[in-house]
Amino acid sequence: MGLPWAPLGMGAIAQDRDIDWPMLKSGYFRKFLLSLGSAIVAVSLLEVPVLFQVLDYRTLIGPSHIWFGNNITDPGLLIIHRPHARQKGSSRGGDAAAFYQIPPSDLTLYRWDLRYDQHGFRNQTDLRSADIAVIGDSFVEGWTVLDTQLTTSLLAQLQGKVVANLGQSTYGPLQELIVLKRYGLPLRPRLVLWMFFEGNDLGDVISYRREVRNQENFWRAFVRRSFTRSAAYEVKRILSRRVKPPGVQRSGLLPMLNGQTRTVYFIYRSGPYTKDDLSALDETALTLTTAHQLCAAQGAHLLFVFIPEKFRVFQSFCQFSQESECRNWVLNDMPERLRSALGSVSSEIGYLDLTPSLVDSVKKGALPYYPDDEHWSPEGHQIAAEAINNYLSSTAGPAGTPK
Repeated sequence: MGLPWAPLGMGAIAQDRDIDWPMLKSGYFRKFLLSLGSAIVAVSLLEVPVLFQVLDYRTLIGPSHIWFGNNITDPGLLIIHRPHARQKGSSRGGDAAAFYQIPPSDLTLYRWDLRYDQHGFRNQTDLRSADIAVIGDSFVEGWTVLDTQLTTSLLAQLQGKVVANLGQSTYGPLQELIVLKRYGLPLRPRLVLWMFFEGNDLGDVISYRREVRNQENFWRAFVRRSFTRSAAYEVKRILSRRVKPPGVQRSGLLPMLNGQTRTVYFIYRSGPYTKDDLSALDETALTLTTAHQLCAAQGAHLLFVFIPEKFRVFQSFCQFSQESECRNWVLNDMPERLRSALGSVSSEIGYLDLTPSLVDSVKKGALPYYPDDEHWSPEGHQIAAEAINNYLSSTAGPAGTPK
């Protein structure tokens, strides 16, 4: 009597003996191999320009092609806008629409026409000197507003001085220190404004550390620019559209002065600090210590400007449904923690928290942030410029700089 599994195994062997291998090799299998080989050759040919560093497919494939097409790599900053680059386009839906399902009626139409100076910063002219240098990330660069609506442009009008916009999207404190050394201080400013966004600046410290540790070698650079990687990411992005969570999970209803309500969406959540957050906070304090010393050595004052998350500004005004995660979010003490850290560095570092001004504007019916995006609207830039101007006016010494 055979083993219980013998008939199954022997049957499989018998079936193998009946296969007509020559017919298989000359038929479908051969066509499959031919198709596979053709695909491999085609993809290899597409990768040849990348191999010789002639082409970067990130500039051609996916929604971020505009971003990569107008940037160049930099050993210290990682990436920076091309000199005298121009970016023009439009898009419906802000940051929140990229992560959540949002009704079309709640999507904002964004248009932009951005021009950059010889160093890749958003200044209308190539500056040789400036009274005030403003350093920061996308809040300073201001993709979604006109040149005349930028915080820096409005501050220049209010102060009657030359203000340099040294903002660059995706930058964090460690890159901004390089910007200060390389581009800010050579302008010989009397005042340096350091704009800090609590939503992602600590995360930018963490990601920058990782990027520096893994500085691109030839192979990493090739993979990042490759057709295969960009195409795979684009396919993944298209397929992921179906699995976006509903926007109501990250939204609240904001009562307006006319009695109606407006749905406001949130991405960044304030909450308990992680171990990495605390480490990034310490590194930010050390970075600003160096920035203060560099400014003081050149006779410039340093003013730290805290930009709050959108939720910190709207939280007390919004009504949150049972489906919204935001109803359980708790604000942390980042503004006070940063104020204390800077105070321990030097009493000469100015500190301005924009939260009260932005909260007061919402109370009066303004929308300083876009409903479907984490960035300032033109109203937000106006409020920030006025708050900074008021601070400088109230603390100005005999020479016109902060006491």
